[in-house]
Amino acid sequence: MRFNKKQVLSLILALCFAVSTVNTAEAFSFGKKKANNVQAAKVQKTKQTKKNKKTEEQPPYTNEVHSVFTLEDCINNAIKYNPSIKASMYSSDAYEARIGQAWANYFPVISAGIQASRSGNKYTGDAPMGVRSQYVTMGYVPAVSAEMLIFDFGKTKATADMAKRLFEASNEDTKETINTIIYSIKSAYYNILFAQAQVQVYEDTVADYQLQLDQAWGFYRYGTKPKIDVVTAEYNLGKAKLNLVKAKNVLDVAHVQLSQIMGMPEYTNYELSDQLTLNLFDITEEDAIKTALDVRPELIAAKKTTDAAKMNLRAARREFAPDLGLFGSYSNGQGNHYNLQSGQVGFGLSYSGLNILRLKKQVDEANAKYKKAKAQYLDTKHSVYFNVKKDYMELETAREAIVIAKLALDQAKEQYRQVTGRYKAGVGDAIELKDGENTYLNARLDFYNAMLNYNTIAAELEKEIGLPLKLKQEKVLEVTKEDL
Repeated sequence: MRFNKKQVLSLILALCFAVSTVNTAEAFSFGKKKANNVQAAKVQKTKQTKKNKKTEEQPPYTNEVHSVFTLEDCINNAIKYNPSIKASMYSSDAYEARIGQAWANYFPVISAGIQASRSGNKYTGDAPMGVRSQYVTMGYVPAVSAEMLIFDFGKTKATADMAKRLFEASNEDTKETINTIIYSIKSAYYNILFAQAQVQVYEDTVADYQLQLDQAWGFYRYGTKPKIDVVTAEYNLGKAKLNLVKAKNVLDVAHVQLSQIMGMPEYTNYELSDQLTLNLFDITEEDAIKTALDVRPELIAAKKTTDAAKMNLRAARREFAPDLGLFGSYSNGQGNHYNLQSGQVGFGLSYSGLNILRLKKQVDEANAKYKKAKAQYLDTKHSVYFNVKKDYMELETAREAIVIAKLALDQAKEQYRQVTGRYKAGVGDAIELKDGENTYLNARLDFYNAMLNYNTIAAELEKEIGLPLKLKQEKVLEVTKEDL
C-alpha cells in the first residue's frame, strides 16, 4: 500500500501530536508526597490553611487578656504565627512553581506582530527605457507564528525531575524548620519553669532570712547573741533580695523569649500550667537511631537534594541531543499596490547554540555537584547518628543526676532543719546558720537545674530523631512541694 505526500505528512503530524500529548500529561502529573514525620505533619494542615486564606493570620492575643498556656498550646501558637515557618513554606511554593516552569518547554511559544512600511523607487539620470519615474508603496503586514517542542530526548523531563526533587527537599526543610521551632519552644518553656522555681526558691530564702533577722534582733535585745549576728542577718537578707530581683529579671526575659518564638513577641500576659517533671521514655538507643535515619527531615532533605543533583547531571548529559518541534506562521497584509497572504507549517530537528566544549564542562560541573551532594548526605547521616547516640547517653546521665540531686536535697533540708533548731535554741551561731541556709539553697537550685537539664536534653533528642518520644507509665521520682 502506497501513501501520497499529504498522507505521510498527516501521519507524522499525528505522531508528533501523540508524543506532545504524553509529555503534556506528564507535565501535569507531578504531585506532592505526603509527610511521614508525625511531629512535622502539621505542615500540611498549616499549608492548606495558608492557601485557603488570602490574608495573613494574626495572633488573637492582647496583653489585656490573661492566658494559661500548656506546652502544646505554645507549640500550636508557634506553628501558626512564627514567621520562620511561613517563610519556609513560601520558599517551598517557589520550588513547586519551578516544576511547572520546567514542563512549560512543551507548551507552544506564540509570537505576534504587525509591520507598517513605506517603500518606493526614484530614477534619476538615464532612466530605463528613457523614462524618468517615481512611485511609493505603503502597507501593513500583521503576522502570527508559533513553535512547539515535541520531544527533546529527555532534557525537559530531567530538568522537571530535578525541580521536583528540590521541591520535595524544600518540603522536608519546612518540616525541619518546624522541628527546630518545636525544640526551641520546649527549651524556652522549660527555662520559664526553671526560672519560676528559682524565683520561688529566692522568695522562700528572703522569708527565711527575714525571720532570722527578727530572731537575731530578739536575741540581741535579751543579750544572748552579739550584734554581729544582727549585721550578718541583715547582710544575708539584702543579698537574698538582690538575688530575688535578678531571678525575676531572668523570668521576664524567659517570657519574652518564649513569646518571640511563638511569633507574638508583644504578648507577655500569660502563665504556664506545668512544672518541671521527670518522665521516662519508652525507647531504646537502637530504636532511636533507626527512627532518626528513617524520618529525620534534615536527612530526607539531603537525600532529595542528592537526587536533584543526579537529575541535573542527567539533564546536562542530554543537552547534546537535538530538539524535535513543530512550527507554523501566518501573515496577511495590504498595501496600496498589493495584497499579501502567506503561511507555513512544518516540523524539524534543531540545535540551539551548540557549543561542545561548554556542554562538556557543564557535564563536569554537574558531576562534581552530584558527588558533593552525596558526600553532604553521608555527612548529614553521620551527624544525625552521632547526635542521637550522644543525646540518648546524656539523657540517661541526666536522669541519674536528678535522683542524686534529690538525695542531696533531702540531706541539705535535714541539715538546715537542724541548724535552724540549734539557732532558735540559742546553741548555734549565725555562721553555722548561714552555711546551712546556703547549702539548702544551692541544693534546691541544683535539683531544679538537673530537672531543667533532663527535659532540655529530652527535647533535643526528639529534635534529632524527628519524632516525639513515647512516655512510660512508671514513675521514678515523686516530688511534692513539701519535699522542696
